[in-house]
Amino acid sequence: MNLRQRTAVSILALFALTLSACGGSQQAPNTQQPPASGGQQQQEPQKTEEPKEIVVYTSHQADIHEPLFKAFEDATGIKVTPVYAATGELFQRMKAEANNPLGDVIFGGGAETHEANKDLLQPYVPKEVDKLAPGTVAKDNTWTGFTALPIVIMYNTNMLTPDEAPKGFADLTDPKWAGKIAMPDAAKSGSAYTTVVTVLHAMGRDDGKGWEVMADIAANSKILGSSSQGPKGTNDGEYAIALTHEEGAFKYVAAGGPIAIVYPEEGTSNVPDAVAIIKGAKHPENAKIFVDFMVSQQMQEYVAKELNRRPVRTDVAPPAGLEEVSKIKFLDYDMEWAATQREQVLDKWKDIVVQ
Repeated sequence: MNLRQRTAVSILALFALTLSACGGSQQAPNTQQPPASGGQQQQEPQKTEEPKEIVVYTSHQADIHEPLFKAFEDATGIKVTPVYAATGELFQRMKAEANNPLGDVIFGGGAETHEANKDLLQPYVPKEVDKLAPGTVAKDNTWTGFTALPIVIMYNTNMLTPDEAPKGFADLTDPKWAGKIAMPDAAKSGSAYTTVVTVLHAMGRDDGKGWEVMADIAANSKILGSSSQGPKGTNDGEYAIALTHEEGAFKYVAAGGPIAIVYPEEGTSNVPDAVAIIKGAKHPENAKIFVDFMVSQQMQEYVAKELNRRPVRTDVAPPAGLEEVSKIKFLDYDMEWAATQREQVLDKWKDIVVQ
């Protein structure tokens, strides 16, 4: 049994009681109701016949999206065709396809990136929206949070002691870190965009000081093409430090890697990554089932226990070993500003990176 099979078995174990009650199966007829989750009511049968298939645009890495998609297929009988790319590239694709959408769901990327592109999204209220934490669902219901992702500093404990490690964003401007920091390109990565805006909020968004700090950090950094490269490179000793989201760092901590996590002393953001239905989706009912499935109690429990990500549900505990929320300093992160100023922020970012 390979890794993907073992992981899928782990997920399905969480769904055993649910599936036995509602009979989910890949051979189930189209009138079969999808599995209920936690205390939610079963969905009504689809009013229109749809092929049991769905196209999901995702920026999640394979070790995350593959077991989740396998569990969804096994629980609902709906076949997933994944299209993988960086968040920014996926939204560019969606814009190009706006008159003839080829995807049904966008899964991954920071919520403010979804917020900035809400004209491409179809509003939907999840079945158990009352179980989702405040701030994890768009005000107009165009996106739903999947997991909470504070921005953190991770460092390699074989290369730095706790005393030597940076304590916050300001420390990363020191020339001694030149070439030793990794962060993804904000023009391509949703989490990197969140990182940039978090630095601006922490260090001075409107007076220019935040951009001065961000420019110094970028000058010390290796700018990478994807959000997964920095954490892996730091774990492997290629870099001493990486700017990333909590999950990207904690999975190496949980695996026993030489990694420690710092929550910036100036404060950090807690923007969720999101899932949303693409406007004009050809399989809208299947897309609704997908959203409900990903924020169901069983799936959120799996995400916390097996993928080491903070759940968005209030009735699911966070992974063991993560810092308590009460001990993290959170900024007053303006998601509307992050969404409406996206083009200007990225233009400034590109100027910094090119220099």
